[in-house]
Amino acid sequence: METTGMVHCAKCGKENPPISVPAYGGKLGEEIKAKVCNVCWKEWMEQSVKVINELRLNMAEAGHRKQLTGYMREFLNLPPPPAG
Repeated sequence: METTGMVHCAKCGKENPPISVPAYGGKLGEEIKAKVCNVCWKEWMEQSVKVINELRLNMAEAGHRKQLTGYMREFLNLPPPPAG
């Protein structure tokens, strides 16, 4: 998958290359791809392992996945999802 252009990253505030691999599916994936650069995404991938291990999250549980998504949004400076 080839990417072109640059993205103004919500995390670092810089113009950097966009994410080159699929991040997530659906609307969340589209939001991440539009607002997060490849550099900051790689930082989150490293940080997410630490969060999962430290909090002993089980990714088979929906509540734990939701918790990790909240930490991801905070780390990447993404707004919380709309209520509803």
